[in-house]
Amino acid sequence: MTSRGQPLTELTAAIRAASSIVVVSHYNPDADAYGSSCGLTLGLRSLGKKVVCVNETGVLDRYTFIPGVGEVQSSFPAGEWDLCITCDCGDRGRIGESLKGTVTAFPRLMNIDHHASNDLFGHLNYVIDTASSTSEMIVEVLNALGVTLSPDMALCLFAGISADTGSFRYASTSARTFAVAEALVGAGARPAAVSQALYGSDSLALVKLQAAAVSAMEILAGGRLSCIAVPQEMFKAHGALPEDADSLVERGRDIAGVEIAVLFKQDVDLWRVSLRSKRAELDVSQVAQAFGGGGHKMAAGFRWRRELSELRPLLLGKLEALLAAHGR
Repeated sequence: MTSRGQPLTELTAAIRAASSIVVVSHYNPDADAYGSSCGLTLGLRSLGKKVVCVNETGVLDRYTFIPGVGEVQSSFPAGEWDLCITCDCGDRGRIGESLKGTVTAFPRLMNIDHHASNDLFGHLNYVIDTASSTSEMIVEVLNALGVTLSPDMALCLFAGISADTGSFRYASTSARTFAVAEALVGAGARPAAVSQALYGSDSLALVKLQAAAVSAMEILAGGRLSCIAVPQEMFKAHGALPEDADSLVERGRDIAGVEIAVLFKQDVDLWRVSLRSKRAELDVSQVAQAFGGGGHKMAAGFRWRRELSELRPLLLGKLEALLAAHGR
């Protein structure tokens, strides 16, 4: 796989030279954000490094099966630190508003990521946009550092790969992905346990929320575009959490005939928008970038701080134009 940024040898040299390291992943974390950052944290600690793992959102209960998630801090630690490493952050904005200034101003910043929209914001950058996940890349980094993978490291990284490939269903899944997954299983990861935690442990509140949201879903553009909106009132009505809506965009995408799916999820003071497509030529990352976001060609997103009524026609217009430019 071809990387953008510096050679892996430069990254490993910088890591070896550092005694204290802060590892940061993107806000509103998924299993790859937690898996890559926690797996890296455990690996670096095995080398005798002082390491703290940070995420603006802090700890999400649904991911506490991933080793180390319970120790994740929501703020940058005080004191002197030699190196800061971001994992799975496609751009500065994904670090989060409360951390972005501190992290991007850090005198020694390393950026490890797999998003095509990554703008190489670190002093050292290692970006492979053909990798299935950042967790897959972290395995390579740890191998290059001579780390022997423990069962806990393997679980972290297998969870990240499994989630970001949709349980090895997405186009980003390669022969390399399966080889890495095999090595992780050999090191102690248990696929059945990871799958149960990721896909077989939904709360009743989540199921009720998703049933209500799907019932209100709209199918547009002659059946090629699905649209789901989850306002705060819907979360409150079912006692659900914001992360309970995350998989709804995939549910919309997976409908026969649908080629692009959009999810509008209302947070306290903004809308979080997720975009998915079924074909690489339907590049939703370009649409997300038009609204200040980014991501992959087939999976992207952004945040919107004004009224949904203002965003909806603008976004749907761009998505319908994209579909019109690329026939079935």
